[in-house]
Amino acid sequence: MKVGDLVIFNEHQEWAPVPRHPGLVIEVGVYVGRKDVKVLWSYKGKKYWNTERSRELEVLNESR
Repeated sequence: MKVGDLVIFNEHQEWAPVPRHPGLVIEVGVYVGRKDVKVLWSYKGKKYWNTERSRELEVLNESR
């Protein structure tokens, strides 16, 4: 997973919002809670970022 990748929560995450909305990877690193990716999400016209675990995400479109 790299900066610029378009991601969604994978289907194994029962708690994930439905429908699953795509997010943009904006940073990769080491964060609290064993999270390793910072994602910019957009939901109902509002934008926010959150740190996530890459193993819980699925890449929709890889950056070049």
